[in-house]
Amino acid sequence: MWSKFVDMVQTVTVAFLYVTVLPVLHLIYPRKMVWEDKKASKEILKQKCVIYSNHTGYSDGLFVFGLFAKYHPYTFIGKDWYEKKAINWIFSHQRFIPIDRTQMDTSWLVKGKKVTDEGSSIYFFPEGHTSKDGLMLEFQPGFLMLAKQCDTPLIPVCLDRKIEPFKLSRVIIGKPQFMDLKEEGRPSLVLKKYAAICKESVIDLKDRFGDPKFVTDDVLKLREKKASLETT
Repeated sequence: MWSKFVDMVQTVTVAFLYVTVLPVLHLIYPRKMVWEDKKASKEILKQKCVIYSNHTGYSDGLFVFGLFAKYHPYTFIGKDWYEKKAINWIFSHQRFIPIDRTQMDTSWLVKGKKVTDEGSSIYFFPEGHTSKDGLMLEFQPGFLMLAKQCDTPLIPVCLDRKIEPFKLSRVIIGKPQFMDLKEEGRPSLVLKKYAAICKESVIDLKDRFGDPKFVTDDVLKLREKKASLETT
C-alpha cells in the first residue's frame, strides 16, 4: 500500500517537473530548427521511428529531451546513471531505457523493441560516447538492429555544434530514410555498411545546412569524396 502511494507521488511529481522544466530547457538551450523536408519528417515523427544523431557532449540528452518532447521518444541512458538512488525515480517514470555499457547487454534491445512495437519512437546516439577532438566517432550498428527488427524508418539529425547552455545551436533534421536492412549478406556486415551510410548522412546535413563557422574535418573529407565522385 505504502509503495503504491510513493509511486503515485513520484509519478505526479515527475509529471509536474516535465511541464515546468521544458520551458526552462528551451531558455537554457536555445535552438534553431532546420528541416530538410519538414512535412515528410513530421509525418514520420508522429509514427514510430528510429531517430539518430551525432553526440557532441554531456548536455545532448537534456537538449534532445526538450527538442523532441512533442513526440515523446524513448532514449537510452547508462545503467550506472539510471540506478543512482537519488535520481532513479525520475528516470524510471520517464521514457529512459537503461543500458549497461561495461559489458555485452542485449536487454536494451528487448525493451526497445517492446516500446517500439507499442508505437513509440526511440532516439539514439550511435557513437555511444562523445568525441574528444570534435570529429564523429564510428556509428555502432545497434540502432539499426532495432530498426531492422521493428521495420521502422529512420530520421537523421545533425547537432551542428557542441550543445552548451545559453548558446544558440542549429539542429538539422533530415528527411526520412527507408533502408533495406534485410538485404542479402552477412547481417553484421550489412548493418555495419548502413551504419557508415547513416554517419555520412549526418555529416552531409551539416555540410548542406550547417553554420559555415562550424565546419569540421568530417565535412571537408566528405566534400573531397563528393568532388572525386563527380570527376569519375
